[in-house]
Amino acid sequence: MSLQMEEFIKAKPRIDFLMSHLTLNAIPGSRKNCFVIYLLALLNGFFISFVLLHLMNVNFQINFNTLITFLTISVISGYGFRICVGFLKKDMIKTLLQNIKELFEVQEDDEELSEVLKKHLMGSMRIFAFCNRWGTNMYIFAGVMCGFYFRYNEDYGFMYELPFIVSDNMLWKEFLYILQGFFYITVATTMIFLDIGIVYLGLQVIAEFNILSDYMKLLNEKFKSEPKFLSKIIIRHFSVFQNVNLLSDIISETSFLQLVFSFISLLFGFTFIIEYATGLGNYIIVLCGGGLAVPICILGEFIRARADQLPDTFYQTNWYEISLKDQKTFLIILGMAQREYGLKAAGMYDINIYTFFRITQIAFSYCAVLYSLSK
Repeated sequence: MSLQMEEFIKAKPRIDFLMSHLTLNAIPGSRKNCFVIYLLALLNGFFISFVLLHLMNVNFQINFNTLITFLTISVISGYGFRICVGFLKKDMIKTLLQNIKELFEVQEDDEELSEVLKKHLMGSMRIFAFCNRWGTNMYIFAGVMCGFYFRYNEDYGFMYELPFIVSDNMLWKEFLYILQGFFYITVATTMIFLDIGIVYLGLQVIAEFNILSDYMKLLNEKFKSEPKFLSKIIIRHFSVFQNVNLLSDIISETSFLQLVFSFISLLFGFTFIIEYATGLGNYIIVLCGGGLAVPICILGEFIRARADQLPDTFYQTNWYEISLKDQKTFLIILGMAQREYGLKAAGMYDINIYTFFRITQIAFSYCAVLYSLSK
């Protein structure tokens, strides 16, 4: 068994949990995964109910409490939308996971090709392990800090309300703040689990791009000793672009929602920063707003960059030394590689760093205009 396959088997329980969480399809998995996933869904359901109750019972006015309440509703609603879309697209996710598993199962007789597979697949798993560990810890830490900040800043206070229970007892009030912090940790955890699941799929697609690119670089050397090497490149080429299209279809609707929510959060955050530049909570809003779209935009940027490099890499081979029949095949592959491949939100908007910068720029411009008009 190859080292990359051993690493894949080692990480598989975590991958299964993330995919089950992404599709809300935990029943086929372990009892532990089933319990955790449905418990998180239940807690988020309770929390959004309590937040909506709070919103109905307070006098509406534009302040920090109302802003955070609306953002909380948006985030939890986004969670519900994403798991619903994941459930509807679970067959696509299953197909992509099977393709990724087959990639890890590939065993090359050639030592150099085997080293290429090992290098990129092991690298992708190391990055996934890093994102899984530190991403989860950072979001949990952010949830804890939000709980403390809301507790000790009177401008924020409670963003939810428990039904049928009214008490002015000091200990009960402290318990409500602790419970609010716990709910925000739950929301942060569920959101990062969704993102890490998508990041895992994206990392394997990027790894397959890198493998294909290195295969192309070895074409001059391998073609003479292995006449069917071009066939391997063709198979790998079709596989990588099939997986890119699958991933793009899987995240099409959810990525658009992430971009919209990120824009709204940045708009509100920048507006309050202009008005109250010393408020730490405003910067937290901006960071959280950016965090809704940054992971998927970075992923899209890497995938687009790898796809754009393929035609140049392929063309730089000594294609003129191969047979006329293989040259025709070469031209077909080159033409397909020159098509635009990448992730798209709602099938229309490119997902990359430029898109995120544009959203940030537009949000800041709008809030600057609104602030000017208010004066």
